[in-house]
Parts: sequence; C-alpha cells; structure tokens
Amino acid sequence: MPECLESHPHQSAGGYLLVLGCSSKKREDYGRAPALEIYDGPNFRVLRKFLREKGWPPGLKIKIISGKYKIIDATTLIEPYNERLKKETAQKVRQKVRQHLKKLEIPKSVFVNMGRDYLPAVSCIESLFSPDIIAYADGGIGQKQQKMKQWLEGLPNRTAPVNSQEQSDKRPYLYFFPDWDDYVYEPFHAEETDEIRKSKKVERKYAHEIFEDDPPYDGLLVSLAQLRIRNGRLSRLDKKASSNFRDEMQIPDKLLLFGDCGAFSYIDAVEPPLSCEKAASLYNQFGFDLGTSVDHIPISSISERKQRYRMKLTSEYAKEFLEIHREQQYPFVPIGSIQGVTAKHYANFASEYVEWGYKHIALGGLVRRKDADILEIVAAVREELQRQTCRENENIWVHLFGILRPNLQPIFRNLGVSSFDSASYLRKAWACPSKNYFVDDGEYGKWYGSIRIPFSTSKPMRQVAESDPKYANGAIQELERKCLTNLKLFDEEKISEQEVLESVNGYSELFQRKKTYHHFSETHQALLSERPWEKCKCKVCKDSGINIVIFRGANRNRRRGFHNTWVFYHKILRRVRQ
Repeated sequence: MPECLESHPHQSAGGYLLVLGCSSKKREDYGRAPALEIYDGPNFRVLRKFLREKGWPPGLKIKIISGKYKIIDATTLIEPYNERLKKETAQKVRQKVRQHLKKLEIPKSVFVNMGRDYLPAVSCIESLFSPDIIAYADGGIGQKQQKMKQWLEGLPNRTAPVNSQEQSDKRPYLYFFPDWDDYVYEPFHAEETDEIRKSKKVERKYAHEIFEDDPPYDGLLVSLAQLRIRNGRLSRLDKKASSNFRDEMQIPDKLLLFGDCGAFSYIDAVEPPLSCEKAASLYNQFGFDLGTSVDHIPISSISERKQRYRMKLTSEYAKEFLEIHREQQYPFVPIGSIQGVTAKHYANFASEYVEWGYKHIALGGLVRRKDADILEIVAAVREELQRQTCRENENIWVHLFGILRPNLQPIFRNLGVSSFDSASYLRKAWACPSKNYFVDDGEYGKWYGSIRIPFSTSKPMRQVAESDPKYANGAIQELERKCLTNLKLFDEEKISEQEVLESVNGYSELFQRKKTYHHFSETHQALLSERPWEKCKCKVCKDSGINIVIFRGANRNRRRGFHNTWVFYHKILRRVRQ
C-alpha cells in the first residue's frame, strides 16, 4: 500500500517525470558528457532516439538513479565509471532520492523504468506523488522499452517553429550558412582572366544558385555588420530599388533568412553601435524570416565588472527588442540572443527570456570556448528550459551561434538544440594547412590536403625568381605551366601519378617556408592515388574535375569550400538528423 502523500511545495501539476536506472554499459568516446550520453544501456538508446527525432517534450524532466551519484539529471555532466547500485544499498539511497524529488513541481505523469534491484531506491515516490499518475515499466527488457516509448510518444513534443509551415513528424535540425559574399564565377574556367570576366562570359553565383534544388544549407545567416563595415552583398543592396535581400541573392523560398547584429564586429567597443529599434527595422526592411536581438560579448580579456555590464546590457536589449517587435507587429521571428560567462549565467538568462515571452533563443559567445564548456552551457540551458516549460505545450527553439563541432553534433541534437551556423567547412578549403578537401568516409568524414600551385606572378614566386637566376627569364612560369598541364593529363588518365608528383612537388618546394608546417608535398601522393574527386556526386566536382583539389585562386578555393559544405550537409549532418 502506498504511504500517505507528503505535503509538497508545489501544488498544481505541471510537466512530466521520467525516472531511469543507470546502465552498466557506458560510452567511453566522449569523456565527460551529459549522463544521457554516457549511459548506453537499451533504455538510454531508446530515449536518445526519441529525443533526436521528436525533441524534448516541454516540461519533461529525466532523473537517473545511480550507484555513484545517487540521483542526477540526464543533463548532468559525468565521466564513465565502474560502480553499480546493489540491492542492499538501494535502500540507503532512498532518502537522497526523496529529498531530490520533493523539490520538483508535481508532475502530470510519472514513468519509472529500472531493474528490480533499483526499485527500493524509488519506493518513496508514491509518498510524494499520487499513485494514479505513476506508471512502472514491467515485463522483459523489450516490453519495458516499448512501454517507455509509448509513454514518451503520448507527451506533447512540439518545438516552437521558425516559419509558418507546420513541422513534419521529425523535428528539424537546421544548418545556417553565414553569408560574407562568398561567390564563385560560373561557368567554371580552369584559368580565368580579366578578359573573360569583362566580356561577361561568367557571372557571380552563390552556393544555393550553384546547387539549385540541392542547396547545402537550410538557410543563410546574414549579419547587419555588413552595412557598417561596407563589406558583403547586404551593403551593396540598391536602396533605390527593392530592398528585399531574398530577391537580391536569388534565394529560394524554402531557404530561411536569419539576421544577426554581428557582435564580433564590435567586440572591442564599449557598447553596440546598433539600437534595438534600428536592428528590428532593418530585419523587417530586408525581408528576414528570423532576427536576433542586439548583444555584446563578455570576452575574457575584459574585467569581471565589464563582463557583468555586457551580460546585463544584452539582457536589457533582448527585452526591449521583443517589446519593439510586438508593438510594430513585425512578421519576422524574434530570437533572443544570450551572452554569459558561466553555464549558470546562460541558464538564468534563458529563464528570464522565456518568462518575457521568447519562444526562440540563441546562445552567443561560444566560438572560442572548449568543447567541455559548450556542453556544460547547453546542458544547463536545457535543464532550465525544461523547468520553464512545465506548463507549456511547446518547447523553446535553441540556436547555437558559430558552433559546428562534428563530434558534438549528436549530443547537441539530443539536448534539444534546433539550429546552428558555421562557415568552417567553407573556410577550411583555403585556411587550413592540411585539411582542404572533405569526403564522406567514416562517421565524421575524411579530409585531404590540396595541391598548391601558386600563380607564378604572385609576390612570393616573383621573389623566388629574383633570388635565383635559374628561375629567371620565364623559367618559373614554365614550371607552373607544366604542373597545370600534367594535372590535367593525369585527370584524363594520360600520364602516371609519378610524373605529376615530380612536377608538382618540384614547384611546391619553391614556396615552402622553412621551419613551418607548410610542407604540402607530403599530402599529394594520397590525394592523387585515391582520386576522391571522381567519387563525389556534387555539381562542383562534376564540373571542375581535378581542379577542385588544386589550391589556386579564390574561385577554385571557394568552389572547393562549396563542395565541403555540400558533403557536410548532405552526408554527415544527414546521419545526425536520422
């Protein structure tokens, strides 16, 4: 018989409670991570699959009974360990569990799923909550999993949408591509000249125009900073004609336009150069679907007092921004940008924003942080959002600014992150010394270096020619021409790999700087022998052939960046979304 119900600090029911026993099987690949990710028994796999596909039901709290930690949240960061809660010690945990659960809101429904040895640890639950709302998993392992899944599927699982369309059965996990005027010239010419461009035989094309019905992102993130620093397509918008950015960029309706204020562009300023009113007005003027409140990053190099000021200012601006959005009835979705120093800061601000009425929030200032810090912040925000949404039928949309950590993407998705942005796969095409060309090989893909053939007319190569007589009188230009010719012939399978390596490595030695990592010839052999560009199905690889792996000029390099982004979006991210 259940014990008499104890008095409870919260009398009105709200939210849902899932109580699980920990598992002996644990994942070792993450190190310190949310408990939800570390425990890897069958129940946790079912739970992760549900959260990945459906999202976190609003108000759902997940508690885990553990031999080492007694009772913890699924979002608590832990490390793998070897310790099991034994039957004889489960009773000792009971008081700790009681104290923990008593602090919770009274849930509308409770589901308990754990082994027989663990049950004594939660025998107090019927003295805290009415037995009528408590369900226990029974039967074999498969039956327990099925009943837990049915209980989860009976909860509301909607997340606030970012457009007017109804969401599909599987929740979105959107990737936004930051736009900084990254275009290529079409059609592709192996060696473009000013004469070709002036004759209008080529035109500028952006990635979504290149790939047409197969774009490598769900939307574009466009910074209002372009207007201030006078760089980017937004800054060149013809104010006398239509000011709709979507039309200017030839962006199809299925792609979202996400605007932000560009906090990194004024990171050293005392205050943001943009008012809330102006930011909201510009988002509306340019036809954005989503617009972010004005924020100011509390960078580590400033004093603690100044950090607190920036966090508070960001919070005040977010509140003002939402009020302006309501007063003006702007059609774009308002996104409340959060800045913090600690995980607790982010969680507390997330709570405030939701109380003000935000349905969509974005976590900023994370780009320079370590993986462990980002995980802690996202987990803390998730825990707070679950508390805040205990009486809601819709959860909060969470965006991560500038964060693309391939090994963490599955965890972010399981923790209810809805969208993120990053240009890292584009930039690596030219900014990374040995990772320039990306292919779908393995869980996180595989990187190759590139074949660097600098222009013989570039300053470093002119200096080589001037410093050594044997490269004068056109000799260095002849080496350059031979490299390009041999690469073309190799792509057509007319000459051997060794012939290409001799010409390419001989030319590349001329521009390698001593005592640095720029020894690119070491990566040439693997690239040439495996010929990965021939296996790729994306449009730029089909059009460019071997030119896609040649590091030479912005047109080739950006084109390779488009390929990298396409592979990430259609291959790697697809597995995270499944």
